[in-house]
This record gives sequence, structure tokens and C-alpha cells, in this order.
Amino acid sequence: MRSTTNYLRFSFFHRFCHFLIIISFFGLVLTGMPLAFRGYDWSKWLYELFGGYPTAGFIHRICALITFFAAFIHFLFLFVSISVKKKKGFFWGPNSLLIQPRDIFDIVGDLKWFLGIGKRPDFDRWIYWEKFEYLSLMWGTLVMALTGLILWFPVQFTKIIPVSIASIVDLPSIALIIHRYEAILAAGFIFTIHFFHTHLLPEKMPVDEAIFTGSITEEEFRHERLNQFKRLENQRQLHDFKVAPPSLFVSFLTRLFAVPILITGLIMVGFMFTALIVWAI
Repeated sequence: MRSTTNYLRFSFFHRFCHFLIIISFFGLVLTGMPLAFRGYDWSKWLYELFGGYPTAGFIHRICALITFFAAFIHFLFLFVSISVKKKKGFFWGPNSLLIQPRDIFDIVGDLKWFLGIGKRPDFDRWIYWEKFEYLSLMWGTLVMALTGLILWFPVQFTKIIPVSIASIVDLPSIALIIHRYEAILAAGFIFTIHFFHTHLLPEKMPVDEAIFTGSITEEEFRHERLNQFKRLENQRQLHDFKVAPPSLFVSFLTRLFAVPILITGLIMVGFMFTALIVWAI
């Protein structure tokens, strides 16, 4: 039986940004990883699936532009919220995605709970691992964007640096190495840590619908973010977050979209890890 009490977790804007990241990230991985792991049968098959190297490269650049757009509207949202609307709490407090002293205590408490020597911490709106994921996404996007642009426009970027440096430093080659290994790190992290933290927990399988439907049940709210629930309750703001639960049809569409993506990601990380093991041997 579906819960009749749901609370808003993600706004439409945040869900839209996440959707753009899903589409662009998977497009980048599926068209980029075969180049990093060229020589394997699965990489050749993927490139044939995308119509060959030129077409795959074109799709890769389109997905990169989608990533740039998602990053742009995200930072525009932050700028408008902070500078224009004068909203507080982006840099400090329970609504901030920046690391704070409380997160250190939550990490220690979570380790104690994992080892069976303490109770599970009562988390707030953002759990420490969600903050790490967000900040790593920001850093990874910056690195991938810069190195990707250097690879896209090597001549123009080479002209920017002094001749004395350009004569001894092969900028495109350095960018390629950084781009490749940052991509492997990002894909490995998303397809393992993020997937298991978010979607593959026993109570969430086969998919956590919150980022797609925007809401969570009261049971989920109390279990996962009790501190936020109590805080909103004490501030008499809890009612403002109540929303209608998603219909069965919406849940079905969510799973129809998300489950194949999850399976694809797990298959890709299997291919990648197998190749890395072969390299190590």
C-alpha cells in the first residue's frame, strides 16, 4: 500500500538538472570509454553501435555541451538565489552542501553504527556522502571541461601559453592523460559508490525514485533525515513540504527509465574493472 503522506525532496529545477546530467554523463561514458579502453571487443562493439569513431566523437561533444549547459544553469540558479533573492543558508547551515563540523561528527557516528558500537546518526537535509558527491562533481566537471576543451581546440590553447613553455610541454597530451583518468575515476565512482549509496540499498532497490518524482514518504523522511524532519516540525514548516504521492503510473515510468540506465552503468563498470585488472596483470 502506497503512503498518502509525502514530502518534497527535490524541486523541479533540481530534477531537471539531474536529468541533464544523467543524459550527458551516460552519453560521454558510452562514447568516451571505448577510446580509453580501445582494443577490447566491447569497445569496438560500442563504437559500431554509435556509427563509428566520427559519429561517436560528435555525440561526445554534444553531450559535453549539455553538461556545460547544466553547469551554467546550476551556477546561475545559485547566483540569482544568493545575490538577487538574498537567500541565506547556501554557505552555512543545514541546507548547505559545503562540508561543516557537523559532518565530521556524522562520519564518526556512522562508522560507530556500522561497527555496531553506536546508534545511527540523525542526518539533516544533506548527508555527508551526498556533500562529497556534489563537491566531487563540481571538481570533476571543472577538470573534464578544461581538459576536454584543450583536446577540442588544441591549436588555440597551445597559442595561449608562452612559446618557451609550449616548446617543452605537450599540452594536448597532458590534457588527454588527465581527461582519460579523471573520466575513469568519475565513471567508476558513479557506477559503484553513487549507485550503491542511492539506488541499490535493500530498501531502495531497484531505484530510489526521489530524484525523479521529487518526493519521499514520511517513513523515508523519518528514517533517513530525522534531524531535518524534527527541525521543520519544530519550526512549523513541515506542512509546507507536503506533496501528493506519485501515482503508480509515474513510478512505473520512473523505473522504466532508470532501471535500464542502472543496468547499463553496472555493465560498463564491469567492463572497465575487467580491463583494469588485465592491465595490472
